[in-house]
Amino acid sequence: MPFAVTLCCNASSASVVEDWWRTLAEQNVDCDRQQLGYAPHVTLGIYADDAPAFRLAAEIERFAADWTTLAVALSGFGIFPGANTILWAAPVVTQDLLDRHRAWHEALPEIPVHPHYRPGAWVPHVTLSAALVDPGRALAALIPGWQPATLHLSRLELVRFRPVSVLSSHSLG
Repeated sequence: MPFAVTLCCNASSASVVEDWWRTLAEQNVDCDRQQLGYAPHVTLGIYADDAPAFRLAAEIERFAADWTTLAVALSGFGIFPGANTILWAAPVVTQDLLDRHRAWHEALPEIPVHPHYRPGAWVPHVTLSAALVDPGRALAALIPGWQPATLHLSRLELVRFRPVSVLSSHSLG
């Protein structure tokens, strides 16, 4: 099982994303995110299952002590196309968000990260559905209730997935 390093939303701001997940499930579009049982988040990196977990966890603890909660505004929806299309909420990409991502990866240059999470290739996102055949149905379900929202990324975590198992979790600041 691979590892992921995530910035997780606090409970009050996560509710908007959880409402979107619930809408997708209620309209029989997709219930994967609800079944996953993990909070809405932005992933900083995904690492192979043989990555040194102790090193990732140590860096999470170090970074969490220095970072504070980060507010990110959601500006709309995005799609990663493919056989299993991924629908995501798009955070406004700020310098603070990019700086945290860059700093994380500069601290761990010896640990290979999935190519989509490398600095310069990373697209920050909050996954709403990970395996859509028809993203149009999902968008039709979500757009009527769309309202801009702000997420407060308040925890830095190391998880293994699937199923999700939190290995290290630290509040920011």
